[in-house]
Amino acid sequence: MSTALQQRILEANSRYANAYNSAGLDIQPSNKLVIITCMDCRLDPAAAYGFKLGDTTTVRNAGASARDGARSALLTTHVLGAEHIYIIKHTKCGLLGVTTQMAHGIIKKNLGLTEATKDLDSFEVFPIADLEESLKDDVAYLRHHPLALEKVTVTGWIHDTDTGLLKQVVQ
Repeated sequence: MSTALQQRILEANSRYANAYNSAGLDIQPSNKLVIITCMDCRLDPAAAYGFKLGDTTTVRNAGASARDGARSALLTTHVLGAEHIYIIKHTKCGLLGVTTQMAHGIIKKNLGLTEATKDLDSFEVFPIADLEESLKDDVAYLRHHPLALEKVTVTGWIHDTDTGLLKQVVQ
């Protein structure tokens, strides 16, 4: 038996499929762009930045972490020909000020654990103490990654969740 949410998703998908006209769309992003951004539900990169289906590859993860998104971003540059990586972090991110120790403590409590486990100890959080510094570090990480192509540009951006405006921070 499906839940109300599942039913709503299936109905929306049926409407989407009835109007779908993107069969045969090229797998390579037409803008030769990979965006690494946060998984935050307040962000809608396609709507906010004017992209349509097929324009860009979007990698979403907690905190828009380049370390977490590197595998997908690098594969897109090597295999799908992307030439630009935009890391887009945002104001009021849920990871701002959250330390690995804090996150591990919450997970431990939620799981009813009294001691850390090997899985928890190896669970990466990629905390953000300062938004701009984190962005600069992530841009540097991808620019100097041993598997990064020299021709690929990596830039850093901040999306303001109050205004919707995007600002380039790292050229």
